[in-house]
Amino acid sequence: MSHGNERDFDSCLPQNAKTKVYITVDTEASIAGCFSNPTKNRPQLERPVFGYVNNQSQGLGFILETLKQYQQVATFFTESLQSRYFGQEPMSRVAQLIKSYHQDLQLHVHPCWTNFEDGRLISSKLNDHSTGRSVSELVDIFSDAIARFNHFGFGDPVAVRTGNFSTGLDTFKAFSQLGIKASSNIATELHRPIEPQLQLTNGIHLIEQIIELPLTTFNSYSPIGVPRRRSMAITACSFNEMKHILLQAHQQRLHHICILTHPFEFFKTKGTTISANRLNQQRLVQLCQFIHCHQDKFETATFSQLAQQKSHQTAINQSSLNGSYPLAIARASQNFLYDTLN
Repeated sequence: MSHGNERDFDSCLPQNAKTKVYITVDTEASIAGCFSNPTKNRPQLERPVFGYVNNQSQGLGFILETLKQYQQVATFFTESLQSRYFGQEPMSRVAQLIKSYHQDLQLHVHPCWTNFEDGRLISSKLNDHSTGRSVSELVDIFSDAIARFNHFGFGDPVAVRTGNFSTGLDTFKAFSQLGIKASSNIATELHRPIEPQLQLTNGIHLIEQIIELPLTTFNSYSPIGVPRRRSMAITACSFNEMKHILLQAHQQRLHHICILTHPFEFFKTKGTTISANRLNQQRLVQLCQFIHCHQDKFETATFSQLAQQKSHQTAINQSSLNGSYPLAIARASQNFLYDTLN
């Protein structure tokens, strides 16, 4: 499949080659309703990133310890523009922690943080999208984000994910001016791009010379059996669904699978009370266990590694990955029971 200067690659694995699994963790603060009521509501960083329960982090800390236990790697797309509100130190501390676990640190960008300057709200007009902006405006926003990321002390990012998966060809054109080599901007179930050539569900693609790995999306069902798309995300899929898709991808010799999660998905908040989200925690543990126990078929990989890939690939097989109705029903029941009993 080819679209002008966009090229697709990934395609069929050589026999017995491993499927690479990219676990991506969007690591970010929360606006926490600041735009609707800035006097009462203040952005939060500590709680949505760490989620401390009895001095133990059930969010970022849990993810890092789980990856370490099962000897897996992940890419932490880490927001930097939020330093316009919090200052550099809090997010630098987060970045230092991620790197201390030898994990991949890359850039996440939510343009809504440009509404702040030096801790002050300078505009209450909310726009958290990359789409609908000019290339020059996007270059300005991403340049600011890259400069703030560089403040973490680990150099420039080589990969970026836009907030809300908001992206278009203009986004990739802006990236190409800034030395970005890879991205994961496309998630067709969560935010479908306007351009048909960007409505991609899996595989890796070269768009404006940027290597794009979309969030893996597969065919599934609603509880009443209506076909629908579903994203490969810890909070959206049961472990059995993830295993089903991983095995199917490997059988089809699909080289790259991208999975999404956030630190705040691993704990629950009721008022001022925080508790561990044991269901999502179990899903991440089972996923890491599965990959660790099937190293003949799978390995985790990072966007730092993807950015180094050379463009000598064959044409992609835009594979269709299919879930199953029984697994969808089982997941819906699992979520309902957990939410009801906890």
